Amino acid sequence: MRYASSSDHHSPAGRAGRGRRRRAAALLLALSGFLLALAAPAPPAGAAHVPVPRPFVFTGADGTPLKGNVAEPAGPGPHPLLVLPCWVSMPELLMTSTQLAAARDGYVAVVYQTRLPVGPGAADLQGLRDVGDVSRVVDWALEHTSADARHIGLGGVSYGSVVSLLAAARDPRISAVAALSGWVDTMDALEDHGTPTLPSLGIGAYTTVEQRGALLDAVLRHDRERLAAWAGPRSPIAYVDRYNARRVALFFALTWGEGVTPAPRLGEFLDRLRGPKRLEMRPGDHAGPEMAEALLPGELIRSILRWMDHHLKGRENGVDREPPVLLRPVNSGPRFGAGYGWEGHPSWAAMTGSTRRLFLGAGRSLRETPDGSATGATLTAVPVSPTDNGLLMFQRSAEAVLGVQVPRPLALVPPGGGAVWTSRPAAFTRYVRGTPRVRLTITPEAGTGTVVVHLLDADALGNGRLMTWAPYTFTGRTPGRPFTVEIPLYATAYDLPAGHRLALAAGTADSRVLARNALLRRITLSSPAGSPSWLDVPLR
Repeated sequence: MRYASSSDHHSPAGRAGRGRRRRAAALLLALSGFLLALAAPAPPAGAAHVPVPRPFVFTGADGTPLKGNVAEPAGPGPHPLLVLPCWVSMPELLMTSTQLAAARDGYVAVVYQTRLPVGPGAADLQGLRDVGDVSRVVDWALEHTSADARHIGLGGVSYGSVVSLLAAARDPRISAVAALSGWVDTMDALEDHGTPTLPSLGIGAYTTVEQRGALLDAVLRHDRERLAAWAGPRSPIAYVDRYNARRVALFFALTWGEGVTPAPRLGEFLDRLRGPKRLEMRPGDHAGPEMAEALLPGELIRSILRWMDHHLKGRENGVDREPPVLLRPVNSGPRFGAGYGWEGHPSWAAMTGSTRRLFLGAGRSLRETPDGSATGATLTAVPVSPTDNGLLMFQRSAEAVLGVQVPRPLALVPPGGGAVWTSRPAAFTRYVRGTPRVRLTITPEAGTGTVVVHLLDADALGNGRLMTWAPYTFTGRTPGRPFTVEIPLYATAYDLPAGHRLALAAGTADSRVLARNALLRRITLSSPAGSPSWLDVPLR
């Protein structure tokens, strides 16, 4: 398998809804079980059967009985062990394709449901009980299966990935982890740049009764000290030294459009790791690639097993010689389309080679030089985003699962509810790589408020495709007095085609966060002559 440098492309060799959506998803996922015999990797030599998961019950860290199922390969073993924690809000069948593919590849593969949020032995959300359960299921597998105590790996999606990372920091028997659609700093799941997230309410609901009220209160009151005290020990980034000391082999897969916990800290975390590491960044949204592969197993599952094969089996498959950071740009095409290629970088920081600064100018333009204009835009706080409407479920679902971009007509941005600045058409393709930053001068009508910034690719028809975004919440400001801030947007990789424009859209809401604006209060954005507002665009 060959990987390109940062200058070319090439090809390598939500959680479930509720009600009707959950039942429909379960039916579709069940269908995948029928397809796995054809789609999963071929059995290793000597295997005479298709692994069939069998249920079991094990005792959790505090004595609570928990359920799971195990699929074993043929032969007496010992076989490497792969444990796959599954959050209760996700169907267990979401992990079936990975489990059976692993069992056919010679692993004892265990899937288990993490704790419920209510009742005896309730979840403490990435706390000692939940993390300790991983060690207990490992104990069960070593006693009741052909699992090899010397070769143990973990893997999970979303919450399951974070539990896996935390367990690897505590249990020295674990030597490899595959963390999919997860996070390394739990504060990222509670707030974005001071703005409470919608997932934070779900997180509060899934912790213990004792913690629930205090945590939700801290989220709504924006009490960062209390949130940080709760989130700190539940964050894998707090245990970098442990991963480095034991050289735990860490594999990450994330999406650029991650809507549950955008990952501002993952790049920093990755570059601090000294052991084996790999990050694959794909188009899509939270758990979208995993949902797609639950129905049609493909390259993500193969990538996980290549990682585990090398680090648990010692197989020389070349994964250790490939770049640690692999990415597909946001607009690189549908997940199942042609041209499904990867771009390699030696580190997260290395994907950015230079930065281009554009200034907010007259006529809502983005200019190469400041024009001395103090004109800007006055936004009226409304609960609807000018470029991201939470009611457009098709838009978000398509982008999540298929990895495609759905156009957002910029002409529909309501006057007063949002503002858009656009650049000149690009003379040639611009390869945006890294973390864009925006500097704004804000004059609020209230002491607390939220501004949401979206960076889009605007085509000749005026349709915008989302490149990245970020919210920013301010508190304790004096009404009527301007202040200047720099807002880092979420990292992105996007190939802006020749003839397309960059569009910077500002509003007061987004469907993914809880904006802290009083209804109809105004926020003025400006670019004073002595301190111009600008957009920094990172380029490859």
